[in-house]
Amino acid sequence: MTPDRWRELRVYRTAPTPRRLAVVNRKGGSGKTTTSVQLAAALAAWGVRVRITDGDPQLASATYWLTPQRPAGYPTLLDVFSGDCTIREATAPTIVPGVRIVPSLDTLGRVESERPPGSDTLLAAEYDQDADDVDVEIMDAAPSMGLVTVSMLTAATHVAVSMKGSTLDYVGAAELAKPLALIRRRLNPAMVTAAVVMADTDGATVLSRSLDARLTQEYPDAIVHQVPHSVRVGEAPGQHQPLIDYAPTNPVTESYWRLTAALVPALGLAWKVGPS
Repeated sequence: MTPDRWRELRVYRTAPTPRRLAVVNRKGGSGKTTTSVQLAAALAAWGVRVRITDGDPQLASATYWLTPQRPAGYPTLLDVFSGDCTIREATAPTIVPGVRIVPSLDTLGRVESERPPGSDTLLAAEYDQDADDVDVEIMDAAPSMGLVTVSMLTAATHVAVSMKGSTLDYVGAAELAKPLALIRRRLNPAMVTAAVVMADTDGATVLSRSLDARLTQEYPDAIVHQVPHSVRVGEAPGQHQPLIDYAPTNPVTESYWRLTAALVPALGLAWKVGPS
């Protein structure tokens, strides 16, 4: 479909409470932040109220991409974990209408060293207390299984595993299955793997087709989705724009529209006007 046609679509929330999607991988550079930002922007374009929680202490993160529209010194996710504010108080608007963010700075790493009591379940409790004006929570996790990521997975209703389309990235994604299974068994039995996103791939190669088939077999209930390579993806964060605004006709943008559309039922949404 054309960019204008995608933007014309509308959805509404059918779930009684907001769905919470954690985008994860223990490996850096796997496309987690790109996936989080594009899903949020596409959903917001369809009328969904979205909040991104940035769980990555690296400066090249969702907080940099979608700069919070607040003065310097605003509260961050660290303040939520430290008990100095609520998640509502740490939530800031972005330049994208309908998308708000709980930002993070490099100081977020203090959570791992200070280990505030109750951190495992903190985000779940915070989201429960602030569900009135959110339809979908998107959690952009750090490339680790640290305390913040565990808190995100404990809060999540759904998980999207983001990876690059290489053999080593596939091995890393496969290794992620064990900690996900442990969290599901010990902390969050309702958590569902909704998608596996293969970013920066060429679907025409033998390797990408092989990985697609293996992931489909290993995650039979998840959407396995390939996102093509484009240099425009690397340019968009520097312009502080999601791809639907920065490169609306790019194949990567089209791919993320389609991924978002496929995730609509899992995210507790339904179409007002169905995609053609």
